Amino acid sequence: MNNTLIAIGRSKLLYDSIIYLKNNGYIFKAIITDKAYGEYDIKEDDFEKLAEDISARFYLTNNLSLHNIKQLIINENIDLAISANWKYIFESSFLDLFRNGILNLHLGNLPNYKGNATVNWAIINGETYIYASILKMTIDLDAGDIISKAKIEITENTYIGDILDKVKELAPILFEEAITKIRENPNYFLEAGIKRGLRCYPRLPEYSQINWMDSGENIHRLIRASSRPYSGAFTFLDNKKIIIWRANIVRPENSFLAVPGHIVEIDKESGLIFVACKDVFLEVTEIEVENDILKPASFLKSIRLRFRS
Repeated sequence: MNNTLIAIGRSKLLYDSIIYLKNNGYIFKAIITDKAYGEYDIKEDDFEKLAEDISARFYLTNNLSLHNIKQLIINENIDLAISANWKYIFESSFLDLFRNGILNLHLGNLPNYKGNATVNWAIINGETYIYASILKMTIDLDAGDIISKAKIEITENTYIGDILDKVKELAPILFEEAITKIRENPNYFLEAGIKRGLRCYPRLPEYSQINWMDSGENIHRLIRASSRPYSGAFTFLDNKKIIIWRANIVRPENSFLAVPGHIVEIDKESGLIFVACKDVFLEVTEIEVENDILKPASFLKSIRLRFRS
């Protein structure tokens, strides 16, 4: 059975999957990557070193139409590729080079959650689960047939980093399952792809500014969706930017009157603070101020303070 592949994309999800598949007998003829996003812990230099270690050709480019890439695929008779976090559309002329297609890792509850920042949007929208899926790529955005997938639960205490850590475990296994299925039967699919569906667009760092007039639940979702490895949900105090990395919802026993954003309690022993939202309190457990990670009570000393949107 043909066990040659190429890998296209970025991030640790793809990096770890290459290593896993290589250790399971697959041969990678090339690794194609592009500049990494700032939050990625695997950069293009890491992929270059990996390509050298596994005797694969390395390409740092955003242009898959390069003659030497196409010629490699044809000359080596490469029938299948894997991809993750490639930020460009695959053109049909490139897809057609692979007899069995390109298998792409996607996070999102398809046929909805197509596109960008799908995990962030899923948390913000209050979804209770998300799927990691391997799709057979088409020219239509995230519309290919699903070959393998796994469900990841999202609770009110799930942060985006928790989901990404889980996907790092699942991605190599899902890729191997999908490769096996497609090589056994090129027409196999678990679920047929659908063109229509909810389209997600990118989230810029400024979208994570907290609006204290929003509900406590929505603020908490924003914090969890913006946390590491992203830049964090933030607010301001005396013109200083305060990043809130971690927090919990606290529902007080009694009704209360407070302007949203007001610090209503400081627990010096635990280092925590409590901030009023319009309907609940937010227990803030970790903040960052001017690049210093702090317990909130070590920075905030008075309940005569209010965070501002």
